Amino acid sequence: MNFINFSIIIPNLNGSALLKDCLTSLLQSINKTPDNVFEIILVDNASTDDSIDVFSQLTTNLHTSIILNPKNYGFAKAINIGITKAKYDYVIVCNNDIKFDSNWFEEITKAITKKPKYASYFGLVLNKDGSLIESTGLKYFWRGKAKNINNGLPYTKELKNSSTIVPIWGASASLVVYKKEIIQKIGGFDDNFFAYEEDVDLAFRLNKFGYKTLFIPKAISYHLGGATSSKMGNFRAKMDAKNWILLIAKNYSFKQILKYFLQIIEERLRNFSGLCKQTIKIYQWKSIWMLPASIFQVYGQILLKLPIVLSKRNK
Repeated sequence: MNFINFSIIIPNLNGSALLKDCLTSLLQSINKTPDNVFEIILVDNASTDDSIDVFSQLTTNLHTSIILNPKNYGFAKAINIGITKAKYDYVIVCNNDIKFDSNWFEEITKAITKKPKYASYFGLVLNKDGSLIESTGLKYFWRGKAKNINNGLPYTKELKNSSTIVPIWGASASLVVYKKEIIQKIGGFDDNFFAYEEDVDLAFRLNKFGYKTLFIPKAISYHLGGATSSKMGNFRAKMDAKNWILLIAKNYSFKQILKYFLQIIEERLRNFSGLCKQTIKIYQWKSIWMLPASIFQVYGQILLKLPIVLSKRNK
């Protein structure tokens, strides 16, 4: 097996309680591939907990960097900052609520060595206790929706025994390996998205330029999921409503917009309905003012971001 250089980028916002499991499992997996070279970059979005201390204590014997952002720049921009800082050929985007299987790096290294021409590599992501599948990759629908393949299905014996690596449309950014050169070539993550769907947008551009993603079923990780956004009210619903419109405006040809127009409108109405339902569920009677405020915020942001997104479309 050849050795590979990895830069591991972990965006963080008040993730102290999550970082211990993430880093402990990460170090165990790293130790099984001693020929590889690693650096770990924590990009902190102005946390107010003891995340920095936890990270520093657990990574004393490794090459690490800590980037302290003056405010919460969001997931996409935090990753871009980490990629700029990264020294090595392969960058790994890792959520702070991910737990690595001990063989993850071993399997990823084998896959990269065997199939070096892929732009990104994605392992099997399970739920926290490993009983259910969270993702075996992303599947894209032209109405403006992406689904995690096999999401919610049981982790069966058949899949446990599978070692077949296959191409997929794209990968969730919960834990994924990218070739740094290619990610930078296509413009990195779009920080206009702030958080959510930025990985779908990136996968869309990878496909558009002919770059492929490989799924490796033996590279297993466990994802708590929503650990940060669950503390932020209706944040995810607002991001979904905003970012899908920006993604379509930026990436679809006029022919594609016309062809799928009715489906796109129907899906955007689902996003709007989801925003309304989640806001009412979370804020209850306070939604009397929180709902119109959220709607104004979402569509105001779309109007503000649209000229920037359209300029990227032209580019």
